[in-house]
Amino acid sequence: MEHRIRLIIELISVAAIIVSIVFLGIEANQSNQLAKATIRQALNETDMEIYRVQMDEEIIPHALYKNDNNLPLNDYEQYNVNLYNVYNFRDFDNSFYQYRIGLFEQSDWLAYRRIIKSLLRDPTVLKMWDNQSHVFSKEFILEVELILEEIEPLPAK
Repeated sequence: MEHRIRLIIELISVAAIIVSIVFLGIEANQSNQLAKATIRQALNETDMEIYRVQMDEEIIPHALYKNDNNLPLNDYEQYNVNLYNVYNFRDFDNSFYQYRIGLFEQSDWLAYRRIIKSLLRDPTVLKMWDNQSHVFSKEFILEVELILEEIEPLPAK
């Protein structure tokens, strides 16, 4: 009887050690993901600041208004709208990364995805994507390509 009790205690101890090791592994993985997310966020903020410095923030609302109303943009306005679009998509790329590693809720990502889908109907955004898609993460490029496949072509005028 005493031998049986000792065996049960040893088995419980081994099981507790295994559970502790699994728990520590999960914690280490989560800490690693948080560290990666923090680094990615810091890099994204640096990238965003670089784009912000290049943009003429006073021109952008005017240029976007003209673009939304199908009014012609001059070269400087086109340049700023392109930077603005890259800036937005850089933020979307970071949000997609956060979603992929589980730090961003699916419902939040789906809301961003709907915004991206609507933006990709704009010829200036499509032009930016055609010229600049290589600067985004491979995973985000694939996601945007899937979104592009979902967009129905506009009717011919």
